Amino acid sequence: MNTKYYLLLILLLQIQCKMLTNRLPFFAKDFKKQSFEWNGETRNYYLHAPNNEYNAQVKFPLLIMLHGRLGSGIQVMEQSTLNAFSDKENFIVVYPDGLNRSWADGRGNTPSDRNHVDDVGFIEILINKLSTDYSINKDKVFIAGHSNGGFMTQRMLLEKSNIFAGGVSIAAQLSTALVKKYIPKNPVSVAFIVGTADPFVPYYGGFVRDGGEILSAEDSFDRWKLWNECSNQLNQTRIDEHDDGTTVDLITHSECKNSTVVKLIRVNEGGHSLPGHDQRLPFVKMGKPTLEINAANEIVRFMKGKGI
Repeated sequence: MNTKYYLLLILLLQIQCKMLTNRLPFFAKDFKKQSFEWNGETRNYYLHAPNNEYNAQVKFPLLIMLHGRLGSGIQVMEQSTLNAFSDKENFIVVYPDGLNRSWADGRGNTPSDRNHVDDVGFIEILINKLSTDYSINKDKVFIAGHSNGGFMTQRMLLEKSNIFAGGVSIAAQLSTALVKKYIPKNPVSVAFIVGTADPFVPYYGGFVRDGGEILSAEDSFDRWKLWNECSNQLNQTRIDEHDDGTTVDLITHSECKNSTVVKLIRVNEGGHSLPGHDQRLPFVKMGKPTLEINAANEIVRFMKGKGI
C-alpha cells in the first residue's frame, strides 16, 4: 500500500474519530475511560458495564474487543454496537487502544510490531487488572477483533490460549509467521468471520496489503481443527435473506476436545467491513458490505455457545 494512500486513509479516519469525540457528551455515561502505565507507555481502554451498572456480587463474563489498523477503542465501540449486546446478555466489554493506532499482531509490519511493542503482555496485564478491579468470571474471558485487531486476536489465542474461553477474528486469519513459531498449549474455541472478496485480507491466503503473509481462511480453520483435535463431523448452513449481493455460509466443527468449537463464517462476495455495517470511506474500496449477519450478534452468539 503506497504512502499517499495511507496518508489519505489516516486523514479520513482522523476526521471520523474527531466526529466521534465531538459526540462523546451524548453517550459518555455509557462507558468509562481508564488507563495504566505499561512498559513506559500510558495504555488507555474504555469499559462498558451492563446497563451502566456494576454489581460486585455478580461474576461477569468479559469480552476484549480490538480495533483495526488506524482505528481506536472509541471507534470500534461505536461501530460494533456491542454495548447494547452487553446490556442484554450481562457481560462486561472493554475496548483498548493500540499504540499508534495499531497492534503488534506478529506479522511484523504494523507500527507496533516495528517498535517491538509487547501487546501480548499488555492484553494479559489488562485482563489481570480487570479481574482485580472488577468481579470477572475468569473462565469466561473472550477476545475479538477486526482486521489488525483480528490478527492480534489470533496471536493471543495462540500464545495465551490458557486465559481465554474463545476468540473471534473478523477480516483476519492466521499469519504464517505465528504458525511457524507457536502451537496453542490447550484447546480453545475460535471463530473466523471473513469475506471472500476482501480487498485487504485475501481469503485464499498470501500477502496482506499492509504486509505479512497469511494462511487462507480455510487453512486457518483446518489448523484450529487440528489443534483442537476435532472430529471430521461438519455442520454447514447458508444464510441468504437480503438482496445485497452476498450470502453467508456457517461452517462448524463442534465435536472437539474440551467441548471447544471451530467456526468459519464465510461471507461470499463480502469485503472488509464489519458485517451488518455499510462502512464506507471516500476513495477507499472496502469491498461489498453484507447485511446477512451482524458482527456483534455473531460474537455474542459464539460467546453464548460457551455458556455466558
